[in-house]
Amino acid sequence: MKAFTSPLHQDQQLQAISRERFIPLMAASVREIMAVFSAVTAAIAIITLFVWVAGMGISYILGASAWGVGFLFMGFALDNRGSKALVQWVTGVALIISALLQASVSSDFIIVSGVILAIWTAAAVFKCVSR
Repeated sequence: MKAFTSPLHQDQQLQAISRERFIPLMAASVREIMAVFSAVTAAIAIITLFVWVAGMGISYILGASAWGVGFLFMGFALDNRGSKALVQWVTGVALIISALLQASVSSDFIIVSGVILAIWTAAAVFKCVSR
């Protein structure tokens, strides 16, 4: 039986370069995954809190707070320019309408306000963590 040997050339420098390029990509990916996880966790916590508070029977206090937060968003819209100001103004109007519907129709409309605020909180948390 004849045995043929073939030497395998291993380039150590090539592996080091690929490893150096891979680690920063992996770190950036983990950072983005943790930012998304943090934002989703914060949003779920806020929505859960608003669902819990909606069943407590303090609808007038919640409506007044949603009304106030709506005016805060409209004030933020005055300070900004461009599309962000438009989105903040629409958010303020939506919160005020939600507070009015909560006072006149059902106290469950506070959950809509909670979802709107959870979206803003999730965006802020994602922006802070992903830096």
